[in-house]
Amino acid sequence: MIILLFAFILLFITVLQAFTPKFLKQTEVFGVYVPEQYAQEKTIIHLKKKYTTVVLTTGLVILLGYLLWVLTQNPDEETLALVSVGVQFISLFISIGYYFVMHMRVKKLKGEQGWTTGKNEVRIVDLKFQEKLQLIPRIVFIIPMIITVGLIIYTFMKYTEMPDMIPTHWGPSGQPDAFSKKTYFSVISMPLILLVMQGMFLMMSEGMKFSGAKINPANKKKSVAQQLAFRKYSSWFALFITITTTLLLGYFHLQTIHPEIGSAWAMFALPIVFLVITFVGVGIYTVKVGQSGSRLKVGGASPSIEDKIAVDDDKYWKGGLFYINKDDPSIFVEKRFGVGWTLNYGRPLSWIVLFIPLIIIFVIAFSL
Repeated sequence: MIILLFAFILLFITVLQAFTPKFLKQTEVFGVYVPEQYAQEKTIIHLKKKYTTVVLTTGLVILLGYLLWVLTQNPDEETLALVSVGVQFISLFISIGYYFVMHMRVKKLKGEQGWTTGKNEVRIVDLKFQEKLQLIPRIVFIIPMIITVGLIIYTFMKYTEMPDMIPTHWGPSGQPDAFSKKTYFSVISMPLILLVMQGMFLMMSEGMKFSGAKINPANKKKSVAQQLAFRKYSSWFALFITITTTLLLGYFHLQTIHPEIGSAWAMFALPIVFLVITFVGVGIYTVKVGQSGSRLKVGGASPSIEDKIAVDDDKYWKGGLFYINKDDPSIFVEKRFGVGWTLNYGRPLSWIVLFIPLIIIFVIAFSL
């Protein structure tokens, strides 16, 4: 079962990375802004197909090699886990490396053919955009956090009844293989980590309210409708992950207080179910929504403005992946390659949003 899980994760990563260009806006190709009138260039289409073919073929070869290694070597659980994670990272790094190759080719092609030279760059702003947003209310994200705080209080109430050694890690078989001495800090370490994660998803949902919308001047009404729908679905997806994570870690913690509700089978099966549900959710979100809602069918088409293009802000995107613009007040911005959100690293607050939660989680984890 563990082998099938790792193989599934590797296959999912491969397929998602290979077909990412199909889920993106036509005006953003490998992290490079391409005016709409050039988006269907034969060279652009060829590069997208080539990227998909190379990444998919390479990933499948790695997957077959991994399965062959497992079947012939019969590794122990620890070796299997280490190699499996390593293989997944190798597959991911290969796809990212090839992405950068394609990024440089498109960037060079854009410069040689002068796709933005002499064009009228227009930045369209919808002053009522925030009023139209349909995000999940803040209180809905706060409710799971209140439940987690209640779980912490309940843990303190049951402190004297808890065992002297608290399990902090479970092996692939579902059995605990690492323990920490019971202290008032160690018994609430998992709820604390959960609370931090819930706060991160709350910040993500709230950050979308203040993220500037990049509206396509060639089709303003449709672009605005897709942007609004994209934010709505992103908010729902953040809530979905919040709820599933709360249920999983909440159960793990409760079984340390009440061992009778836990079992090796449950500890083995639940993480697998969680991963499968999460991957299915990511797949549905990616295929249905697409980058900036580009795959959503919405009404409100408007006449095309042939002589105008959106503002070319390639200079703010390093490698097409990292957005650095100190003059943009947005903390969260839409990804250029991939579906979802990334940070504006030109704003100091973005670094706080990124590192403070990670530091807190690492401090908690390494203090046990």
